[in-house]
Amino acid sequence: MRYFSKKIGDKGAKATFYLQEPNKEIDVNRKSPVMIVVPGGAYLWTSWREEEPVALEFLGKGFSCVVAEYATEGLDFYRDPAADFSKEPVSSFPNPLVDLCKTIAYVREHSDEWSLDADSINVIGFSAGGNLTAQLGCYWNKDWVEELVGKSPKLYRPNSICLAYGAPVMVDTQSAMNKSGKQNSSKINYATLGLNDALERRKLVNMVDAVSCDVPPAFIWHTMEDPFVPVADALRFASDLEQHSIPFELHIYQKGKHGLALADLRTDSKADRSQSNEQAASWKRLYLGWLTENNLINLF
Repeated sequence: MRYFSKKIGDKGAKATFYLQEPNKEIDVNRKSPVMIVVPGGAYLWTSWREEEPVALEFLGKGFSCVVAEYATEGLDFYRDPAADFSKEPVSSFPNPLVDLCKTIAYVREHSDEWSLDADSINVIGFSAGGNLTAQLGCYWNKDWVEELVGKSPKLYRPNSICLAYGAPVMVDTQSAMNKSGKQNSSKINYATLGLNDALERRKLVNMVDAVSCDVPPAFIWHTMEDPFVPVADALRFASDLEQHSIPFELHIYQKGKHGLALADLRTDSKADRSQSNEQAASWKRLYLGWLTENNLINLF
C-alpha cells in the first residue's frame, strides 16, 4: 500500500491517500476502483470515525481510498467562548465543494501513475459529508463550479455517490444571522453558509430540489431513529432521484441513531455501544453488491 497526505487548495483542506499497489503475483496491470471518503462533522469539524476506519474497510475490499478532509474551523473554535463569529469560516459554501472537486481531479490526473480505474470514482459521504457528496452529484457540471475549481468537470465528475445518513437539508431555511455577526441561528448554519446566509445560498446547500438528470447513480442508507437528520429528508432526496430517472438504491434501517459510521465496534465511541447495530452494519455488504451489480466496480 502507498500512504501519503496532500494539502488541497489554500484554506486548510487535506487529502489522505491509501492506494493499492499492483503486484506481479496477481496482476501487475490491475487498476483498482477508487473510494473517496467524505467525513461528517456538521461542517464544524471532520470526524475521524468517518475517515480512516472507513478507508481501511474499503481498502481491504480492493479499493484505493482517499479521505477528503475539507477545510473547517475545527471544534476548538466552536468550543471557545471568545470565538469570533464575525469572520468568514473556511467551511462556508462553496469552499468544501471546491476542495472535494480538486481532490477528485487530482486523483483522476494521477490515475495512470497510481494504477487507478478513472471510470470508477465512487464518493461516499457521511452526515454533513453526505450533504457535500450530494452537492457534488448535483453541481459537478455547473459552470460556476468549473470556474471556481479551474479544471474540466470531466476530471471531478463522480461515477457514483453514496449518502450514509447524509443531510440533504443542511441548514434552517427560516432563521438567519444578524449583521452584528452574533448567531440567532445555529452554529451549523454559520459553518455551512458563513456570513452570507441569503435565501439563494440556503437553497443551494439544501439538496432536496437540486437533482437533475445529470446526477450519477446513488446509494442511500439511513435510520428511522436518526434524531439529527430526519429520515424524511432521505426519502425526499430518493424521490427526487426517481422523478429524474436516476438509478438508486435506498435502505432504511428501523434502529440506529445518527453517526453509526461502520456500525460496529471499530467506530463505536459510546459507552453503551449505541453506535453498533448488526442490521445497519449490513450497509457495507449491500453497498458493495450494488456497486458490483451496476458495473461501477470490477472486483469480483
